[in-house]
Amino acid sequence: MTTAPRLPAEPSRLPWQLERKPHGRLDFVDAAGRRWVDVDVLRSFPVTAPEGHVAIVAEDGTELAWIDALADVDPGLRGLLVEELAAREFLPVIESIEAVSDGDPAEWAVITDRGPRRFTVSGPDDVDRLADSSAVVVDTFGVRYQIRSVTALDPQSRRLFEKNF
Repeated sequence: MTTAPRLPAEPSRLPWQLERKPHGRLDFVDAAGRRWVDVDVLRSFPVTAPEGHVAIVAEDGTELAWIDALADVDPGLRGLLVEELAAREFLPVIESIEAVSDGDPAEWAVITDRGPRRFTVSGPDDVDRLADSSAVVVDTFGVRYQIRSVTALDPQSRRLFEKNF
């Protein structure tokens, strides 16, 4: 397994570049001139360290580049990365849980900061509890929902969450 290139000390001398295509996606061009189309920009810890580690990943999951901190890159690239991360990390916030069906997959009925939603969760692996008492729930379509604090949920919501996860 190869390691993705790290940023050099001088951000202006990156061995690769990102290009925004007309359809809105990003292409990565490596030091050898190879073009990787429709790459993803991912935070390593999206909720707990928003200015920290960022990876650029190909469609097949290959890590193409690793950035230790957004502050380490020049403002133009940083703006492109932040814009891409913001679009990717749209997280509706679950404010209360109305119901969760038994079994796998489980159907959830919730109230979010954007209104009521119903979605299906494949299983416990799609609910990520974080150390700060928050959680991220991923539905079967890959839409991510955030619970800012499981302990701050109303008693019924907390019971439904704890019963299932």
